[in-house]
Amino acid sequence: MIDSQVESHIRYFNTAIRDRFEKWLLRLSHYRPLVERIFSEFELPTDLVYLSLVESGFNPYAYSRARATGPWQFMKGTARVYGLRVDSYVDERRDPIKSTVAAARYLRDLYDLFGTWPLAMAAYNAGEGKVMRALQKSQSESFVEISQTRFIRRETKEYVPRFMAATIIAKDPERFGFQLADVAPHDFDEVIVRRSIHLQSLAAASGVPFEVLKNLNPELRRYATPPGEAAYHLKVPLGAKSKIESVLERVPTWKATPEPRSFRSVKTKPPSSTTRKWYRVRGGDTLVSIAKRFGLSVEALKHRNRISARQLRAGELLAIR
Repeated sequence: MIDSQVESHIRYFNTAIRDRFEKWLLRLSHYRPLVERIFSEFELPTDLVYLSLVESGFNPYAYSRARATGPWQFMKGTARVYGLRVDSYVDERRDPIKSTVAAARYLRDLYDLFGTWPLAMAAYNAGEGKVMRALQKSQSESFVEISQTRFIRRETKEYVPRFMAATIIAKDPERFGFQLADVAPHDFDEVIVRRSIHLQSLAAASGVPFEVLKNLNPELRRYATPPGEAAYHLKVPLGAKSKIESVLERVPTWKATPEPRSFRSVKTKPPSSTTRKWYRVRGGDTLVSIAKRFGLSVEALKHRNRISARQLRAGELLAIR
């Protein structure tokens, strides 16, 4: 039975933002086979594919006020913990495949931490620390219970019902009057580029439209392959690989302009021999939050400390180096 919150979100998607939601459904159709394949490899529930609808409408260029970006709306710190490159030339939060792998790993870690998918999804939205504190303060064990308290934000309270509404429509769009055209799946060839070239120069030399190259490589922040890269795997349209390889030598090398200030490296002192190697767990800490803080994966932190428990005890020491 669908509760009133879910019904409210269904009405919102189906009326207030109907045209926008239809675009989201079409875009997801383009990427859905690859997302389902990746989620299957991580043994995630199939329906979690639709989480990308409420995150961004699976828009690689989506950017939030909190500076999260990409189809899975990763913050920079979390992205790097889960293996994504983020610098002034490349932002893999926008890469549909790499960001989906990172999202799958993060969702799996959150499920291992909380034990239920509603809580894991709430933590994906709010952060695991906030959800853990809400559970502790309210002495609750479920998302339903904490959603009835003041310990989590309204946005997080509505996140799971919003996901459920999007899933109900996406699994049977015709029932709600959405007539979706067939969309070709996300597919491409790859060309190895061994120097920095701009996509506009490549488009001019090959005849492949710049917009096509740009849309296949949304991770390239300056629409150019990064300088100093020994072998960058550039995505190109199916069937265009030979043509592009034949003109690569004629494409001029792109000269990078100075990096934006926000991405300039900050000089830091090298760690001394007395660098702390242990961390004492504080109230509200979780495996995920500690792993983020020290740039580790949850798997590495667990392995290093030979632990499997979902909750940590305040005061215990964890090896972090």
